[in-house]
Order: sequence, then structure tokens, then C-alpha cells
Amino acid sequence: MNKEQATEINLLLATFRCFNEQLYNIKGSHKGILKQKFNRLINVSRQYENEIVKMTNDSKDIENIYDHLMEILILVKKQVNE
Repeated sequence: MNKEQATEINLLLATFRCFNEQLYNIKGSHKGILKQKFNRLINVSRQYENEIVKMTNDSKDIENIYDHLMEILILVKKQVNE
């Protein structure tokens, strides 16, 4: 795997971790059938994230990208709410 491919994979994995955190942030806001589907999505997301952590040995590269992406998401949320 070359450096560009590794970067793409790390970016994808970090993005998925951000997605998982955003799911967690809106947990409890759904009802009925939609809530069941949402809970399934959260469970699958959690399992996937656990596999990412195992696969990457808690890579500092992924953690760094994840932190930066979450900072961007927080800034976007603040701008949307203003």
C-alpha cells in the first residue's frame, strides 16, 4: 500500500468514527420503528468502530485525523446554530 492509499484509508476510518459519534449525539431522538432502525445502526456502527480500533492498533494517525474532523464538525454546528 502506498502513502496515498494509506492516507485515504485513514481518512475513511476517521470519518466513520466521527459518524459514529454524531449518531451517539442524537441517540434518543427517535421513536417507534425508526428508533429500532436507528438503534440497529448504532449497534453496527459501534461494532465497526471496535474493529477499526483492533485493526489499526489505535493508530495515532487515525486519532489525529478524527480529532481534526470533529473540530471541523463542531465549528460547522456552531455556524449553523448562529
